[in-house]
Amino acid sequence: MIKIYTYIVSSLICLTVLLPISVFAQANATIKGEIYTIDGKPLSYASIRLKGTKYNCSVTEDGTFSMQVPQGDYRLEVTYANYAVYQKPIKLKAGQGLILERIIVQSNSTQLREVIVSDIQRNKFAKKETDDVARMPLSNLRNPQAYSVISKDLMMELAATDYNSALSQVPGAVVSTGVNDNGNGVYLRGFSNSGNGNSNMVRNGLPINSRAVSEIFNLDKVEILKGPSATLFGAQVTSYGGIINNVTKRPFESFRGEISYLTGSFGMNRLTADINAPLNKDRTALGRFNILGMNHDGFQNEGKNTAIAFATSLQFKAGEKTTVRFDADVYNTTKPLVAFIRNTNKLTVSNMKDFKAPFDRSYTSNDVATNRTNINIGAEIEHQISDSWTSRTSYLYNNSGDKGSIFMVPMIVDDQRIERRYRIFDDFNLNYSVIQQNFNGSYQIGAVKNQVLIGADATLFTSKNLYLVPYFAILDTVNVNDPIWKPLTRTEVNNSREKRSFGDGIDNSKYHVISGYISNVTNISDRLFLMLSARLNKFYQGTITSYSPGQPEVRDEQGKVEQRAVAASYTEKKGYNQANISPKIGIVYQPIKDQVSIFANYMNSFTNNAASMGLSNPSDLQSTPVLTNWKPEQAYQFEAGAKFELMNGLINSNISYYTITVHDKVRQIADAVNAQDGKFNSKGFEIDLIANPLKGWNVILGYGFNENEYIMAADGLVGLREAWTPKHVANVWTSYKFLTNKLKGFGAGVGMNYVDQVLMNMQDDFIVPSATIFNATLFYDQPKYRVGIKLNNFTNKKYWDVFARPQKPFEFLANLSFKF
Repeated sequence: MIKIYTYIVSSLICLTVLLPISVFAQANATIKGEIYTIDGKPLSYASIRLKGTKYNCSVTEDGTFSMQVPQGDYRLEVTYANYAVYQKPIKLKAGQGLILERIIVQSNSTQLREVIVSDIQRNKFAKKETDDVARMPLSNLRNPQAYSVISKDLMMELAATDYNSALSQVPGAVVSTGVNDNGNGVYLRGFSNSGNGNSNMVRNGLPINSRAVSEIFNLDKVEILKGPSATLFGAQVTSYGGIINNVTKRPFESFRGEISYLTGSFGMNRLTADINAPLNKDRTALGRFNILGMNHDGFQNEGKNTAIAFATSLQFKAGEKTTVRFDADVYNTTKPLVAFIRNTNKLTVSNMKDFKAPFDRSYTSNDVATNRTNINIGAEIEHQISDSWTSRTSYLYNNSGDKGSIFMVPMIVDDQRIERRYRIFDDFNLNYSVIQQNFNGSYQIGAVKNQVLIGADATLFTSKNLYLVPYFAILDTVNVNDPIWKPLTRTEVNNSREKRSFGDGIDNSKYHVISGYISNVTNISDRLFLMLSARLNKFYQGTITSYSPGQPEVRDEQGKVEQRAVAASYTEKKGYNQANISPKIGIVYQPIKDQVSIFANYMNSFTNNAASMGLSNPSDLQSTPVLTNWKPEQAYQFEAGAKFELMNGLINSNISYYTITVHDKVRQIADAVNAQDGKFNSKGFEIDLIANPLKGWNVILGYGFNENEYIMAADGLVGLREAWTPKHVANVWTSYKFLTNKLKGFGAGVGMNYVDQVLMNMQDDFIVPSATIFNATLFYDQPKYRVGIKLNNFTNKKYWDVFARPQKPFEFLANLSFKF
């Protein structure tokens, strides 16, 4: 492994030394043209881009454009209102100008400003072009990593109202509200988004906590990168299964807007507005504003969710080569929180469907709802250094906090009884502050073309947790057969707290990370591409201070000890720092140029481990444990697959096989004694297909298979599968929209989601059964308005999420949107 690290780092250092020599040796060509509509009007302020590159410009008011780019073969793309309306292959030769024939977009000027622009696109749900996945302009067929992209158009057609429904068409993904109902939980390739102690969420490429993901009202798209991705994104936000990049809406040059109202079952009322506008006459200042108001009662007797949010994004052309962006959003929500059921080993049944707990009754109440506010504030400066180099400086402040939050925690007593326990967080606050600098460039060494990313970032994370002791205090015990339970109120919880509370504990923690990274893609030929990447990561964990009040012995009415006495304690864990290198190698070959690519990668993620008592030789249990500074835990993925973009993009598909092995896991070998020889393996394959077989007909198919096991772990875990991870996950969505004749604008869609059974607890084999859910939609989409209905779970299937929480039965939703 050291040899691999050395090879990657030395190779990339050589490349950076050669960059200054070769950067200015490239010969550029000038491309000029005109963009008009079929009625002879200039398509002013449309955007021109060479796909898979950073080269772009805007169409002037009179419909002309001009830009200088290096010689080569490209695909020119015209976009209007953020939608692709025209594409054309072009070839540029060094020192020669290319004047294109007038490009005619197949719509008249009035229609184009009023029609549903997404209808002009081919295979509109297969928009995988992104600069974020590789942190450089790299097309899907040249990227040696599998990823999925969920666009706002698909979210709209799915009538998505939350993160779960928005990501329902991601192959192999299991999306939920998290293990304790307090964030966005996404399982990828056998790993949760918090399985290694971190979140796998980023916002516009910068880390945030999964609790702090803003509501989907402000999302333009969601990019799901598969596999360990710490090399480019850092370990503080990567689970070993993948990365979730939430891309927020940005302003564009046209005045557009949409106001949408959705209502339906279980008291759903949701109002959103999205308004985009130029802020000055020459359109060098742009703004986009989004608002949300929502109320949802939930399908159980308790579970009301209310939310209000505002987001803004501002963009300024500070000069011919400099663009400045500011964005911010505030999201405030109130909802009761219910953790997963504990102690299933006390049941005589082994399947959730055989447990007779009420399906439509909640263990909590609206009166003990938690109010949480998430805040994101960001700024970015993008500067064109030269024709070949750009600089992007980004900053993000991310905060998630709540006070007086109450988690209800159901604990099984036996087949008939459940203890309603609670956990109180008097003050819970998480903060990320991130600054990042990226340089993107292209250069040639002889005839060999290269793209390169050189970057650095610094992250400061702080957390404060003021919580009730004990963790899970007993409120009461309910009988699952009783027709009604005693009402649960905040007053009753507070009264119970006075009786059972031993005081508040507090944990304060902070860390910071400084990293430098480089990634280089070499065009060995016009069909063969090699990616070499590495990150040098320096992690500094500050001192962690904790206080826990003493706990006196507590006995029940029969004199049985409920809680043993515990002395008060103040602890201070000394901080530590670790440095390591994270490598990534990728290779792509295109047997059919720009249509089929075969790819393979070797990727890494890691987790920093704090010191603890342990044995350097786990086989010698008689030796004396010592305070041990552990190495970072490491995860390595090998992935191979094929990508297809056939029939001029009408078929977009990906097939991949992966195996991920986690080494150097710290495992417990005796009471308070650890060793660092743990090992876990996850392997499987994924298939996705996005097709546009006929004009107006769209198809999405996805399937994921995963097999995982503990190879070396604590007693009782070896050979077992991780809890909450299904073997099989499948998704289907197909829709048809009439684009001509008297039915123009009318459409319908139907889909299916399947999640295999999962283990709730590895030791007692308690199962949450599999579920197949069917959804459907009907809509009438016109330039000025859209009317739609959505039927979720229209077979009225009784099912649970992977944490055994009941999910919604049949749900009817109706939507009305006004567009301008």
